[in-house]
Amino acid sequence: MPAKFQCFFLVACLTFGILCAVGGAGGHDKSDSSETAKKPLRVLVFSGTGDYRHPEIPALNRWLVLEGTRQGMVMDVTEHHLDLKAEVLDRYDVLLLNNANGLSDVLPEESRAAVEKWFAEGHGIVGLHAALVRQQKWPWLLDLGGCDFDSDSTFQKAKVIVDPAAKEHPSTKGYGPEFWYKADWSNHTRSVTGLPGVRVLLRVDETTYEPVREFFQKLGGKPMGKDHPIAWTTEKHGGRFFYTELGHDVRSVDTDFGRQHVFEGIRWAAKPPVMPRVLLLGDSISMGYHSSVVDALNGEAVVIRPEENCEGSTKGAAQIAKWLALEGGNFDVVHFNFGLHDVKRVGADGQGSDDPDDPMQADIATYSRQLKHIVDAIRASGATPIFATTTPVPAGKVRPHRNAADVDRFNQIARQIMAEHNIAINDLNRFSAPKLDALQQPVNVHFTPEGSRALGERVTAAIRDALPRKAP
Repeated sequence: MPAKFQCFFLVACLTFGILCAVGGAGGHDKSDSSETAKKPLRVLVFSGTGDYRHPEIPALNRWLVLEGTRQGMVMDVTEHHLDLKAEVLDRYDVLLLNNANGLSDVLPEESRAAVEKWFAEGHGIVGLHAALVRQQKWPWLLDLGGCDFDSDSTFQKAKVIVDPAAKEHPSTKGYGPEFWYKADWSNHTRSVTGLPGVRVLLRVDETTYEPVREFFQKLGGKPMGKDHPIAWTTEKHGGRFFYTELGHDVRSVDTDFGRQHVFEGIRWAAKPPVMPRVLLLGDSISMGYHSSVVDALNGEAVVIRPEENCEGSTKGAAQIAKWLALEGGNFDVVHFNFGLHDVKRVGADGQGSDDPDDPMQADIATYSRQLKHIVDAIRASGATPIFATTTPVPAGKVRPHRNAADVDRFNQIARQIMAEHNIAINDLNRFSAPKLDALQQPVNVHFTPEGSRALGERVTAAIRDALPRKAP
């Protein structure tokens, strides 16, 4: 470590690893929320490398510590995996990866798992320059970053373009719509534009510089073309991720823009993610498409559903208050369906019956009354309701017995109730009816895995349309 890096390093075998402490680096008790709010932001800088080690890493660590201190932050530096475990990570708001590449060769599985768990609890990660280099063996980080490394340029001046939707982001505010900047620009394996949870902040215009330096030209390195993001944010897996191509060396960040960009990025990452909350209510059909909706909305919304089968409107009316309070409640959107259990025949014991002469679980008047109660509860909660029509009953001896015509009658009543309250309808019945042979199991109300995914796509689209639009 060069002498100019003015930090005190603890010996790994004596404590938790190579921990650089500046301005009182010991852990703080976060039990008092009022005191925590007054404490400075705490950032753990990790600069261990499993691939090429940038010679400027020590100087960048020094710059981060000194500039961070000037900005009122506590910056600690480490290169030991023992510092990436729960009891240490819990002292920090943000983990900053300073050119920390090839981390699967640096961090054992337990350290990577600890980082993932810590991040999922609402913390933030910031990646500088080579933080997205050779991370293929850590799928979680590769997914979080959205891409890996292909090649890079030399240190050059280039035109930087601020994404119009990011002009108010604190890391870019005051710059744009375009400006010139000098840095070493990386080419990634793909553009992150449009990936779930990703918001591009900056792009670089490749026509204004040579994007692939000679070394990588000989290795087949490729430029990215017209869509070359160089800074972006990701909100998924429970936390916030901020990445910038700046940080190959100190000169790329030690400017007015560089300081704002990096440290406002840190502050942004330190804030708990604020994502819309979605509640899914329904029977086993809903349970079938639930995972598809969760995956599709990862990074866009928190999707919750009861672990139990919500069954019919009788159970729904009794349990709706409990479900609306799940995991803190306060849902932005509730996507719900009741009907398939209501129309099934039940015996004297209340269990499903194959006898078409037995009564339905809920007659149409009872269904109407109970569905209105459910709707009133959802509306009173402040959430935006979306009703999904009940999917069809196929031909044949479906067990327990259900009549296809009953589904149509119950859906008609549901449509009337939703129209009275101007509630959006996701017509899964109309969507699936023409293609039941391809989507539904034979002589069964349940859907194939492919059918559940198809329903999940429709549900995802309906929820997306209803989600509140986020501010920068």
